[in-house]
Amino acid sequence: MISRDANPEKIKEGLAQMNLLVEDWGGKIQSHDISAKVGTGVKELLEKVLLEAELLELKANPNKSATGTVVEAFLDKGRGYVSTILVQAGTLKVGDYVLAGKNSGKIKAMHDERGNDVIVAGPSTPVSILGLDGAPQAGDKFNVFADEREAKQIATKRAQLQREQSVRTQRHITLDEIGRRIALGDFQELNIILKGDVDGSVEALTDSFRNFLLKKFM
Repeated sequence: MISRDANPEKIKEGLAQMNLLVEDWGGKIQSHDISAKVGTGVKELLEKVLLEAELLELKANPNKSATGTVVEAFLDKGRGYVSTILVQAGTLKVGDYVLAGKNSGKIKAMHDERGNDVIVAGPSTPVSILGLDGAPQAGDKFNVFADEREAKQIATKRAQLQREQSVRTQRHITLDEIGRRIALGDFQELNIILKGDVDGSVEALTDSFRNFLLKKFM
């Protein structure tokens, strides 16, 4: 059963435009139409995924510290920061020290997609974890560290680098810079928003500001 708004052929057409041809269109990429709402086709899709993994000999080593990717993260008022992650290699356990992006912490609890408690999570397992000191960005990689201090130090360095990069990218334009750009012809117009409690205040500010600009730059 497919939603009325769903158009699998249009999606396949879009993939073809990116040189990604599915088997139905004469390519080598497997595809299968499913309905997440009613579950139609999910079993067959999983079978295709397992077959593809077997043919490509895709394997992950569960006997090492876990690594993976953050799917999403948010702040829950009752539980704190909740991060949904995908374990891609190794085995993740409750009590591990995790570094994800610029956030770190000790895993206090893990849950599966149905909210059930999870003690260990192996490769290809998605879980929600509690214990990080913030919400990492989707797509951030996570690693497990044996030493909590090392994880915190790296997280602190990453946060500092991010702040420094943010400061460098911010451009504060001074009045002198505005005047220089007007003289060079870079500014054709200058948009300014003035806010006041009453119309009279806004009009007074507008007149004063206009006169100031005319005296300084014209």
